[in-house]
Amino acid sequence: MTPASQLLVVRSEPLCAESSLELQDDGLTPLAAFYVRNNFPVPPPVTRLSVGGAVNQAYSLAAEDLRRLPRRRLTATLECAGNGRAFMNPPVPGEQWGLGAVSTADWEGVPLAAVLGEAEIGADAAEVVFTGADGFVRSLPIDDALSGDVLVVDTMNGAPLTRDHGAPFRLLVAGWYGMAAVKWLAGIDVSRAPFRGHFQVERYVIDDRPVRTMHVRSLILDPAEGVTVPPTRQVVHGVAWTGSGRVILVELSDDGGTRWREATMLGTPRPYTWSRWEAAWSPSRSGPATLLARATDSNGAKQPLKPVWNALGYANNASVPRHVRVGAA
Repeated sequence: MTPASQLLVVRSEPLCAESSLELQDDGLTPLAAFYVRNNFPVPPPVTRLSVGGAVNQAYSLAAEDLRRLPRRRLTATLECAGNGRAFMNPPVPGEQWGLGAVSTADWEGVPLAAVLGEAEIGADAAEVVFTGADGFVRSLPIDDALSGDVLVVDTMNGAPLTRDHGAPFRLLVAGWYGMAAVKWLAGIDVSRAPFRGHFQVERYVIDDRPVRTMHVRSLILDPAEGVTVPPTRQVVHGVAWTGSGRVILVELSDDGGTRWREATMLGTPRPYTWSRWEAAWSPSRSGPATLLARATDSNGAKQPLKPVWNALGYANNASVPRHVRVGAA
């Protein structure tokens, strides 16, 4: 952990670092604590964003041009598809993320539909391909790309994007895992055929199925792992989110998942962003104790208690035990 950045470095070059999971009062992650996932070194600054391909009016825009287009703010949780990979058994290759490759920000930018509207998309468009200046390339089906919840962002928590987070242009695909949020965006190209790049078909897939929306998940934030807690009634705090729909239920167990008690959701659950929750807990005995939390979303998806193993370690949303010690009465 580096005090200045509040990040736990998983790999230094290119930088991959977990969030401390510190939250502001408004539920946002402070910028210094927002996780960083880089596939390649940070590239030189992008000066213009090109828009082309199967369009009638190819063009490019600078940062000030983007600011003149109709803007939208959207609070969204961003989670790396590999978050939780360290808990896969048997182990799998890749960055060994614990639980901190997830953060939430208030993003601001321009809907991608408005950016593409300036270019007049061709009638036979199939996908939109996004090229980062670092060489990372991904695509979206045209219908997803034109959703109002896909933004070209330049602002994060009210401040300009930083280099580590993709300045000056970054894609935000609300509800999707972070691989869709291409950083240092340099090119947007409408394509008449599906894109078959490395990070589209060889990575970010589970058994040849593409990784897309975030799976429902809850995390215990307090008490912290390994601490000693009092033997009296106390409150367990955490967050829960899902990429599609809303979290409607969080439950807490202290007996390995045999019995569950319903947590209280704090505030009104919103799409695309985590919600805080709390649950009263009265330890039954002193000594070691293990807590589990699980979430259910409005689509009926329930967080599993065991990892669903896959060869690349993606989308592991299994409940992770929180081990504490209950002090003597």
